[in-house]
Amino acid sequence: MPDTADCSVELSLPPRPDLARVARALDDLAPGVPVVGLTDNHAGRARLSPLAAIPACLRRGVRPVVHLSCRDRNRLGLRQQAVGAAALGASGILVVRGDPVEGQPRGAESVVEVLRRLPAWTAPLPCLRGAVVNPFVPARREMRLLEAKVSAGVEFLQTQMVFDLDALDRFLERVDALVPAGVPIFASVGVLRSHRMLAFVRGRLTDCPIPEPAARRIERGEGVDVATELARAIGERPRLRLHVIPLGAEASVRRIARAYRGARADAGVDADATGPGIAGGAP
Repeated sequence: MPDTADCSVELSLPPRPDLARVARALDDLAPGVPVVGLTDNHAGRARLSPLAAIPACLRRGVRPVVHLSCRDRNRLGLRQQAVGAAALGASGILVVRGDPVEGQPRGAESVVEVLRRLPAWTAPLPCLRGAVVNPFVPARREMRLLEAKVSAGVEFLQTQMVFDLDALDRFLERVDALVPAGVPIFASVGVLRSHRMLAFVRGRLTDCPIPEPAARRIERGEGVDVATELARAIGERPRLRLHVIPLGAEASVRRIARAYRGARADAGVDADATGPGIAGGAP
């Protein structure tokens, strides 16, 4: 497996049919980060389909992972999106519930059920199955859900944004025996660069704790430095890989990824230590 397969980045797609904007963001990201997650109506807003961005990723040698929101589709719509992603060359599909939208019911299918069905939907093309996990919610509920995702065949996991490393470590202790070693866990680092971003996360993501020292630094405009230091700390943890959520700071992602890889090298973490990863998916 290439040693760059340990890092991914999230690209929030625009609300308009603007592929030029997608191309500019990808140019900032490639080749520093080889895997890009393409969001699906992120933050409960109608946006460009992630399928539309797959060709631009592939032209730059970037492996796309398509997010698939159960909120917006019935089973027929979910299957259609999965088939399209596989046909266009997605390396993986990250199945999510989707951010809640007021007055809109949840989709007909659960994340676990979609994970079970994906191999049949995308056959004969290989497409790795991913799901999200939150280290910062009540442990009993999250462990039950995580166990169901593992039983459904999940092949990679992505966490909620991480600012509280102590809570993350407690979570890793609980999941060590539950999640197979071959299922990599991508710890998400968000790049919050302003008071407005900090307030939005604290207001909307109540299950994403931000310790006061980090919050004060973000308030002072040190959000990129905070993200870089978190990435370095994640690199020191052999069980983890890195997922960056730039929130418009794509130009800073390479710096953050370098800090993570430098920490891995200093800690002697082998590139293959955390399983096959997304880079083992479809080319």
